[in-house]
Amino acid sequence: MKNLTDLPGKLLAFSDDNSLLPRGCTVLCALSGGADSMALLTGLLALAEDRDLTIQAAHYDHQLRGEESRRDADFVQSWCAAQGVPLTVGSGDVAARAAETGQGIEETARAMRYAFLEETADRVGAQAIATAHNADDNAETVLLHLTRGTGLDGLAGIPPRRGKIVRPLLSVTRQEIEVWLSAQDIPWVTDSTNHDPTYSRNRIRRDVIPVLRDLNPQFSQTLAANLRHIREDRAFLENLAKASLDSREEPGGLSLSAADLTGLPRPVAVRWVKQTLARLNRHQISAVHLDGILDLAANPSPSAQITLPQGLLVRRAYDRVIFSQEAHPAPPLTPRAISGLGTHSWGDGWTITLTETLCPESPAQGPYECWLQPAPFPLLLRSRRTGDHLRLTGRAHKTVKKWHIEEKIPRHLRDGLPLLTDGEDQVLAAAGLGPEESRSARPGEPALHVRFSPSIPQEGT
Repeated sequence: MKNLTDLPGKLLAFSDDNSLLPRGCTVLCALSGGADSMALLTGLLALAEDRDLTIQAAHYDHQLRGEESRRDADFVQSWCAAQGVPLTVGSGDVAARAAETGQGIEETARAMRYAFLEETADRVGAQAIATAHNADDNAETVLLHLTRGTGLDGLAGIPPRRGKIVRPLLSVTRQEIEVWLSAQDIPWVTDSTNHDPTYSRNRIRRDVIPVLRDLNPQFSQTLAANLRHIREDRAFLENLAKASLDSREEPGGLSLSAADLTGLPRPVAVRWVKQTLARLNRHQISAVHLDGILDLAANPSPSAQITLPQGLLVRRAYDRVIFSQEAHPAPPLTPRAISGLGTHSWGDGWTITLTETLCPESPAQGPYECWLQPAPFPLLLRSRRTGDHLRLTGRAHKTVKKWHIEEKIPRHLRDGLPLLTDGEDQVLAAAGLGPEESRSARPGEPALHVRFSPSIPQEGT
């Protein structure tokens, strides 16, 4: 490694410290043609032989800067061809997509660019996608987060790795990059939008960073070293949360124990929630919504709820906090007349099976299976109604509504649970609760065997 200049050496040291570039891997370098990406690509090429790396490049044209965008594409194609570097070029109309989706230009550009990089990496078999974020980019990002409000995650800056994305230049400053490129006689192009003061990042770069460098000429390097300690602290909390996490699959989502969540120290609880949301592909959430979820977990109300962006519902269902896409309770369903024995469907995936039999000596009268005294057909399957009442075996006489509350059946499921009633509209059995005691069959006598079968496991049972 003695023949390597300082920039490839720093790139290698940072990559080894953060396990970014395993020996023998294929790396796809995101190449804009600017100084940072040209330094990244040439630095990777300098390491390729000793590290047995296969290097490819990818350039994405956002179609936002007219002739300048075409100039950049021509530049990287010409340079890569001269150096023998395989290059994939893609493009997309970012402005049109942003107008279509209502998202900002920068957010849309980033999403389209990274989608292109991921697709290209899959196609060429790259294990890593290298982007050219440097130490100054990291400093600007932390300052932007501070101005908008942030926690430990924002203060940690740009992560060295996220999935396949790796950032080997995070320990190198922009000045070091330009000095090294000039010394190596490596050309680059300049993006005119880097000087546009309407972008917050450019104002921080132009007006704030110079003041901080007056106070500490090594500001970016000092911050980069401090960020490593912050990332270590964050990783410790993340691991604590993972060790504590006990989420459970629910229809349409996941749930956490409300008591466990409120019993955790807040920094761990916050990460517990974030990790649960990440399992639902929700990686971004505001501090306001995080506070709302923690307040919900501590709320004694058994059916409180809040709605997060993109239709994600978080609700309290007794002792669980449930994350799902189901934003509304199931509506009451159309009653169905049952004219005879057999299996009959009802509602959203429910079936009821009725057979004639003798009641067992010790019938296991339960919430989904019971033995009733024979009743004349037709019978009726329907949702609960106001005034429905039921005496469960060996228990008191109460309304179905009170039984649902006592048995902790979540409110959003109650109207979707079938009741079996007779010709006088008296409840014979209620799914999730059980049979009416006065209509239950006696052991050894003729009976109507009733089995309720949901298509999916029901919460609260």
